[in-house]
Amino acid sequence: MSMSLRVVFLGNHTVGVRTLTAIRQQALLVGVVAHPDDPEDGVRYESVHAEAVRLGVPAIRSTGKAPALKEFIRACAPDLLWIADFRYLLPPDVVALASLGAVNLHPSLLPAYRGRASINWAILRGEARLGLTAHIVEAGMDTGDIVGQSSYELRADQDVGDALNLLYPIYGHLTAEVLSAYIAGRVTRRPQNQSEASEFPRRTPADGAVDWTRSAREVRDLIRAVARPYPGAFAPTLGGCVRLWRAGEILRFSGTSHPAPGEILEAAHDGHLRVACKDASLLIIESAWEGVVHARPSVGVILGDGSPQNSLRGK
Repeated sequence: MSMSLRVVFLGNHTVGVRTLTAIRQQALLVGVVAHPDDPEDGVRYESVHAEAVRLGVPAIRSTGKAPALKEFIRACAPDLLWIADFRYLLPPDVVALASLGAVNLHPSLLPAYRGRASINWAILRGEARLGLTAHIVEAGMDTGDIVGQSSYELRADQDVGDALNLLYPIYGHLTAEVLSAYIAGRVTRRPQNQSEASEFPRRTPADGAVDWTRSAREVRDLIRAVARPYPGAFAPTLGGCVRLWRAGEILRFSGTSHPAPGEILEAAHDGHLRVACKDASLLIIESAWEGVVHARPSVGVILGDGSPQNSLRGK
């Protein structure tokens, strides 16, 4: 395999380490750019900067517009910039420092789910087919021509943590595939179909608040979309909240009388709860009660209601 293709990698976290490893197997990795200091770096996720240092590859921490970044890339004299999970947009003059431009790995099947938190949004909206796209970096966000794409299936009983575990190897495989095409001079560019494009904003932990007036499927998909390693879905209770980590089966209501949305219908000794939603009840398989001392969930409690009459019963 030819190592004549000079690549500078910009990335972060575990997906970045997997991508960095694949680049080294295919091309000449001449520099690495990681995020500025990140509290999750090397703690919750693997550290790109630490891996580059371990391998003896020149590395810096930088934002996309810092003068030091431009000087670093110019000194590396790359043919190609390769990007994975680097949250900063690169100015055109930085991209122009690489003779072949820049390629970004975006965790969706572009042109769908452009922007931030694409995996979370896809699960939240009930998608079963997810993927990873390698695309040319241009002025628009995730709008450049596609040079590689790979998909995977996510079952309804799997969450975002499962999606990441399925996705991590794909970063390496797609990187190897597209870099091989660059080395062989046979890269195929496919313009994105703008009529099929969708774009979504970034998400915050507060977006994990559960609205029990939604359908049980929508609530379950929210729980799946923000499960570990994300902050989790939650519903307030008197003095605290319940964090919802995993949901299961949905049971349709019978008859015409429906319980109040958020009402706990069952509270099993194993910690499982059954909670009413708009159209059905949802089994909560894993939850954690926060800020409520010496209390247990009880039938009749309405999650999301912090009124005094809705306190949790003591043990």
